[in-house]
Amino acid sequence: MKIIKLLIFGLLISTSVLAETGFLDRSIKFKGEIFRYQIYVPADYTPKKKLPVIVFLHNNGLQGSDGLQPTRVGLADMIRENRSLVPAIVVFPQAKINTRWLFPEMEELVIAELDRTMEEFNTDSSRVYLTGFSMGATGAYRVAYRWQNKFAAIVAVAGRVEPGSQYTPAELEIDRKTNPFVAAPDPFASLALRIKNIPVWIFHGDADQGVPVEQSRQLVAALKSAGAEVHYTEYAGAGHVAAAQKVYADTDMIKWLFTKYR
Repeated sequence: MKIIKLLIFGLLISTSVLAETGFLDRSIKFKGEIFRYQIYVPADYTPKKKLPVIVFLHNNGLQGSDGLQPTRVGLADMIRENRSLVPAIVVFPQAKINTRWLFPEMEELVIAELDRTMEEFNTDSSRVYLTGFSMGATGAYRVAYRWQNKFAAIVAVAGRVEPGSQYTPAELEIDRKTNPFVAAPDPFASLALRIKNIPVWIFHGDADQGVPVEQSRQLVAALKSAGAEVHYTEYAGAGHVAAAQKVYADTDMIKWLFTKYR
């Protein structure tokens, strides 16, 4: 009887672990602080099968400490619309208030949360992807620059290579120190040479009033000169937010992403 009870208890535990899917709360202690974030786990997840991992970096305005805001937009919308399109573990970090993804501790937080997720689940280290919109795409370029051997592909939507005119003097200094390509004579060429081995698909709207479309055009040209695999989609008449809405509803984009291996 005791053996039967133990078997039933073990089965219940196993079932509860397998049932933990969907958008899940997580937290990590990093540099003395607790940071909350979310992960998405497909409903059919099983530890027996390795899954790819996607990191989504949110845009400006969603910084905070609740861990929830980054799932209001972008890739989370695609998952909720049709979760069968995203058979992957997805990590949704959240930047701290009064920071950007260009801050060194925020870039390192992204990697810490990614690594923690890959330890928790059975994931494929050759299929780790990075995507972001606006501040998130700006951060994706910088994270990829620092950890260029980590990612199999990047999808960047309306990102900056050069700092924005609205950055404070302190943010400008942080960006230059943390992300050396920013201070190079040609930041586009410097970034392109560093990430040229990572396939990149860049998206931008030509009516973007938040981030000049020239930021993407110049990076695409630099990546092509460096011999990188780069795809570029420019949406005619699309503004800043409209471009992101189009990208994260694009089934061709997500299918392309999953074909890439490191």
